[in-house]
Amino acid sequence: MTKNQVKTDSISYYISIKKPLKALSYTKKKSNYLLDLKKYDGYCSIMHQRAQLFEDLNDRENAIKTLLEYSKIADKYNLTNHILNYNRKLANLYISSLNFSNAKKYLYTSKKIALKSNDIEKLIEVYQAFFRYHKQIDSDSLDFYYKKHAELSSKSKNVSDIITYHDNALYVYTEKKDFIKAKFHIEKAIELARKYNLRKFLVTETSNYGAYLIYVKKYKEAIKLYKESLKDFKDGEFINVKASSLLNLSYSYEMIGDYKNAMFYNNKYLEIYDEIMSGRLEQSTQEIETKYQVEKAEEEFKNKTQAILYKQKRNQKIIYLMAALFILLGGISYFFYQNLRLKQYNKLKDINSDLQGKIISATIDGQEQERVKISEILHDSVSATLSSVGLHLSAFESSLNEEQREDLKKTRSLLKQAHDKVRDLSHELVPPLLVKFGLQFALRDLCENHSNSIIKFFFSSELPNTKKFKHDFEIKIYYIVSELFNNAIKHSKATEVYLNLHEDNRKRLVIFVQDNGKGFNTKETQLGFGLTQIKARVKNMKGNLIIDSEENAGTKITIELPHS
Repeated sequence: MTKNQVKTDSISYYISIKKPLKALSYTKKKSNYLLDLKKYDGYCSIMHQRAQLFEDLNDRENAIKTLLEYSKIADKYNLTNHILNYNRKLANLYISSLNFSNAKKYLYTSKKIALKSNDIEKLIEVYQAFFRYHKQIDSDSLDFYYKKHAELSSKSKNVSDIITYHDNALYVYTEKKDFIKAKFHIEKAIELARKYNLRKFLVTETSNYGAYLIYVKKYKEAIKLYKESLKDFKDGEFINVKASSLLNLSYSYEMIGDYKNAMFYNNKYLEIYDEIMSGRLEQSTQEIETKYQVEKAEEEFKNKTQAILYKQKRNQKIIYLMAALFILLGGISYFFYQNLRLKQYNKLKDINSDLQGKIISATIDGQEQERVKISEILHDSVSATLSSVGLHLSAFESSLNEEQREDLKKTRSLLKQAHDKVRDLSHELVPPLLVKFGLQFALRDLCENHSNSIIKFFFSSELPNTKKFKHDFEIKIYYIVSELFNNAIKHSKATEVYLNLHEDNRKRLVIFVQDNGKGFNTKETQLGFGLTQIKARVKNMKGNLIIDSEENAGTKITIELPHS
């Protein structure tokens, strides 16, 4: 390698000349080179930078894939700093993807490691990730993590940490409607970004200030701010922030009744949005995680199988030796051998059953998280497009005669129906009541929505109204109950279904579902696919499923699950 190559062949060099694909190619070669030399610390560092490059290109799939790839090395050689880094980065990527169950898993792992290290900068990064997580799910714990982050940021010498604290404060005080403090913090964030020439923070915080002005209905001030800030954007720079600024500018013009400018900037936003969507290397991030989990389960099955086969061969040798030495005890040895083989066969059968359960559970997890992704697309893309069409119609109305306006009125009515259907579908995929108010409110609403003149669903709970469980746990319970309701509607011919929630003396959540339908013989009837899936899911959650049913006597299903 020449001296000139040392200067130019690096990640920072390729980024500086705006050639990210060259940087990615370099990281691939460098990581393979370090892995061959068994320099695992350097390998993990370069792979983390590679993941960041993919994230900067809006390619979350390959960012997650890269992190999971080097996590195996970090875990194997107990590289604590890299274990913390990949857990924190995965948590942030899953928060951005609205995949909250996976985000929570990696968040708590990174928090545990950061607390043990007692490194302030690492703790600041972890608490900021927790703040983002609880902000997204509208959790009561948001204020706690805001204060934790603020306390540590006050001790930091890193300007970025302080600016982030002010940005968090803007959100917290805006939610509390303390607009004086909210304005103070956003102005302070912009002042620091400008003072230290932090371009990325300056662009982001200026856009946030505009959003704040819209929130307090100062639309003309927001218009002035956004028009000034948009002048400073370079081609391809901070494209997501630019798109958000254009959309907010269009909305501000719409609020003051200037539909011509509103439509102009909305079209600009749609051009940027199309650029963002076409530039992404899109595949489902959940497919990667699901594939990783299934491969992990299959590898575990393979290792256990090999261990059992090894023991089986060893035991066979022992048995043959005993038979040769003690010919008179051959019958007893044969019996022992057969019994041992039976036990080993049962072990293999149990492992295979466990693997099937894990695969079913991983598949259902993938389906649930895919619902979140589809809901996001419907809400953010399709709904935004329908709103844009409505805006075009508003701008077009003034040029029409009375008869044409009547036709336009019908068109708007159809457009509203389409918008409402998209919104309803988005809510059906991921019920907003489940995210905001918890499991009990969501299940009560589920009962009301399923009830009709043919079948009635009744909800009761012995839990406190304020009782909540972990977010991913509540999502799983919601879809389990939903599947039980679907089974009752399709197969039971019941007119009444009762759902009850309570805790037993072991503090386990008990879900009890009873119908007055035709029932079935549990000994002679094989379980359908829906109940088989539920049974595998409950087993994977370390719970119990009890089905009590007789012909013409209805069905009772009890599910007992640990929740802490």
